[in-house]
Amino acid sequence: MGGGSDGRLRSIVRVQSWFCAICPTEGEYFTTMVVGSSGSGDLIFLTWIPEGEQQALDSVVRHAYAEILRQLDDRGAVPLQERIFCDLDSADTVIAARTEVLGDTIAARIPPTVVEGSPVFGGPIAGIHVIAARPSDPESVRTITWRDAACGRRISGEDADYFALCDVGRLVDRRGPVSAAAQTSNALLLASDILGASGWSFDDVCRTWFYLDDILSWYDEFNLARNEVFTNLGLLNGARAGIIPASTGIRGRNFRGHQCTLDLLAVKARPGRELSVTMLHNPLQNEAPEYGSAFSRGLTVATDESQTLFVSGTASIDEAGATIHPGDFDGQTSRTLDNIESLLASRGAAMDDICQATAFVKRRDDGRRLLSILNARGLGDLPLICTVDDICRDDLLVEIDATAVIPAHSPDNV
Repeated sequence: MGGGSDGRLRSIVRVQSWFCAICPTEGEYFTTMVVGSSGSGDLIFLTWIPEGEQQALDSVVRHAYAEILRQLDDRGAVPLQERIFCDLDSADTVIAARTEVLGDTIAARIPPTVVEGSPVFGGPIAGIHVIAARPSDPESVRTITWRDAACGRRISGEDADYFALCDVGRLVDRRGPVSAAAQTSNALLLASDILGASGWSFDDVCRTWFYLDDILSWYDEFNLARNEVFTNLGLLNGARAGIIPASTGIRGRNFRGHQCTLDLLAVKARPGRELSVTMLHNPLQNEAPEYGSAFSRGLTVATDESQTLFVSGTASIDEAGATIHPGDFDGQTSRTLDNIESLLASRGAAMDDICQATAFVKRRDDGRRLLSILNARGLGDLPLICTVDDICRDDLLVEIDATAVIPAHSPDNV
């Protein structure tokens, strides 16, 4: 694969999985593993996507994790975060197969975030995203715990220090009636406490992911809760030296039953190393806080070696914050991709530099339309997990988030 601002920084690895035990005449089962990195930076992005009919879920998942382990080992990388998108009825099977393969490896020591993500083309699992880092020293890898529960990982790389938390909502005390908005506030405050216990803070957080059990019924309350916590933490009142994190906020029930799932990623400079965090700006959109949603459209984390661009969940929203192309899936998808392309271009990156992405479509039948539009734009090989989920507005039909990586000193950078 070629392309990208300085040569494509991701590679497609197509691997054979298993001979179908139920119907051996079907032959071999194939999956796609996409590996994205800058080659010299700390971070590695793995996306595993099943292909074809999933006739034996446990075999499919065992193969997925065997391949994930192999890719991590080949690159000397350790997982920071892991997100599994699947039907909730299949979550126990997926977790059991994962446990069987990972055993007592370091990859098994923090739980994955399991989010309802019904595949658009059928089957019980839509895919797995892993964000990993190459540690500068194996002794730098730390499992983060809260009240004896593993909830994240800290890794020191050559370029930066990384701190990730997974599914903080499961750690929140939910005894008695607790509203969904209160669960959001409590998850954010708990994340702040966990960060603080290790000498970190929300000033260091560059990316958040929120999965809400029923986003359309309480998204306004979610925004109010997040705004209040972020204001109290100094993120929205002008006192913060840093920047509001990039974010995804989407419907996605959690198999553990809580209403707000929260993952986050934070980064700090290593002594003697350069690190900067800057906002991505898009002339095609206004800033989300202008209509009451506390997130950046995107952030760039630049180190001596690479720039990682975190693009927030992006939809067909214009420069005034209004939905455009209502009821028109093709129009909304094209505008969404234009918005992402504009954000990436602001830092000299291109769509070819995307090394991990997730698409959420409101209507299952639109999944094939999405792939058709991507193919028409030359983006058919994006490392994209596509699921069926509600989006934050009833008139939005598609949302896409993405992460791209480019070299620190690409001549196209601006």
